[in-house]
Parts: sequence; structure tokens; C-alpha cells
Amino acid sequence: MILAGIDEAGYGPVLGPLVVGACAFEVPDGLENPCLWKRLKKVVSKNRSKSGRTLHVNDSKLVYSSTGGLKELEKSVLAIAASLHDWPADLDRFIQCVAGHAIPELAEHPWYVPPAGEKFPLELEGTSVRIMVNALRHEMERSETRCVHLSARVVSERPLNRLFTATRNKSNALFSIASIHLDELVRKFGRRNLTIFCDRQGGRAHYGKLLREMFPDWSLEITEETDGKSVYKLKQDGHEVVILFAEKAETQSMSVAVASMLCKYLREALMSRFNAYWRQHVPGVAPTAGYYTDGHRFLGDIAAARAALGVADEDLIRCR
Repeated sequence: MILAGIDEAGYGPVLGPLVVGACAFEVPDGLENPCLWKRLKKVVSKNRSKSGRTLHVNDSKLVYSSTGGLKELEKSVLAIAASLHDWPADLDRFIQCVAGHAIPELAEHPWYVPPAGEKFPLELEGTSVRIMVNALRHEMERSETRCVHLSARVVSERPLNRLFTATRNKSNALFSIASIHLDELVRKFGRRNLTIFCDRQGGRAHYGKLLREMFPDWSLEITEETDGKSVYKLKQDGHEVVILFAEKAETQSMSVAVASMLCKYLREALMSRFNAYWRQHVPGVAPTAGYYTDGHRFLGDIAAARAALGVADEDLIRCR
């Protein structure tokens, strides 16, 4: 049985990338309503551990703290990633593992080029994360639970603006990116008792028409379409894929929570590079997370430097 999740980070800002992530875990077939948090409870918790002996896995907005920094988020994301991939030597190697498609496009934006002396992990010592990796691997083996998929689509400003222009709708743009994950998950795991949990895509409640267009070789059953949840079943040759779209899905599914955290970690890491780049050109400029009010403050602060560098609006500022 495969339990997968899809979520995003960076849907609202005017600066920085949009990141849409996916995560999937495998558990034995035949389990009724399996909860990954319960299966991995010795090393994973929805709550922050004062002792640091468990990984905090929840909605990224609950794990990440603007005052406390990336440490909790980084420890959990890197530990889970390392249960699937080799330990990366630097941030670009990590991006290559989970979002290799993005490397060429990021390189075309000078503010996403690694600054000299960039540390990795960004805020933790690698040794402390590796200890948790070993504990997580042991508990995964004991509980017959494996992370089998972890990936993200990182869409930087220029291609994101092109996508907004092409779709003429922010919600449609988000779904078009999430659909890449949906397609990949169904292709990889569609014959392995797959359930995909998705956070609601820009407030959309009806996905039947879109799913029919995406999966013409599967029959589609609309199980539920309500204000809070939409449920669909794809069927083909005796195989069934369940796809759920729900509000606050990251608090209901650990797969969605991990996807949420991966997206937030990648976006924060890239915004750290973004701010470091502009500090080189505008010493002392206050960093930004890119959200509307502060993003426009930041644009005002760097206006002279941006003009001198010849940075076009469409390469830096989201049009939606």
C-alpha cells in the first residue's frame, strides 16, 4: 500500500519561487486506515520534542519558526530524505536529489547561485541529523514502513510568470504543477494500492473534469465533492487509485506534512540565497520572505541596485 501526499509552499508571495512537493510511504497491504505517525511514533511526532529525540513532522507552518529558524524543519526533512537518498554534500546536491529539473533554471537567476561559503546543513550540524537518520531507518524497518518517493517542483520567477500568463489563473497554474506529481505517482504506484492526499488547490472544490483529462485510460468515480473534501477513484484492470483533496490535509496525512515541509525547506533555503545576493548589492538591506507588503518594501529598498543591474520585472516580480 502506498500513501502519498502533495502540498505547496510559496503560493502567495510576490517574490521567490513556488514549490510544490510530493512524498510517498509504503506500508503493508491490508491495513485499515494506517496512520504513519503512529507507525513511526518512536522517532516521529506531530509535536516538538524538548529532548530532540524525535523528528517534528507536521504542517510546515507549525514546524518552521521565523524566530527559531530552520533547525526543526531541516532536521526532519533531511532525515527523511536520507532514508531514501544518499547524504548530499551541499544544498545543490540536495536540490539535485529532490528537484533536479530546477537546477538549470535556478542557475539563470543570479540570486539563486550558491554564495561563497554556503554551509550545509544550513543551520544544523550534519552529525546530529545522521543520528536521527539511523534511528529513523531502524524504526522504518521495524514497522515495515518505507519512504519510497520524495520530490519537488521548484518554479522560479521567470517560468512562473510564463505559467500565470498561459493559464490566466493562479489556481489553474498551481494545479498544473501539482498534476506533474499526480501523473508521476499514478505511473509509479498506480498498481500498488495507491492513495494520494492533496491539500486543496487554490480553494478549488471540483477536480473530476481535470482528472478525466489527465487520466483518460482510467475510469473515474466521483465519491464526494463537498466544501471541505473531494474524493475520487481511478480504476483500471482491477487496480484502484484513491485521490483526496482536503483542507488542512497536512494535519491529516503525514505524507502531505512531509511534502509541505520539503517545500518550505527548499523555499526558505532559496530565499536565504536570494537575500544574500541582494545584500551584496545593497549592504544592510533587511531580508524578506517575499510576501506582499514586505516584498514591496524590499523592492523599494533595492530599486536603485536593480536598475543598475538591469533586472527585468518579469525575472524578479510575480505578475500574480
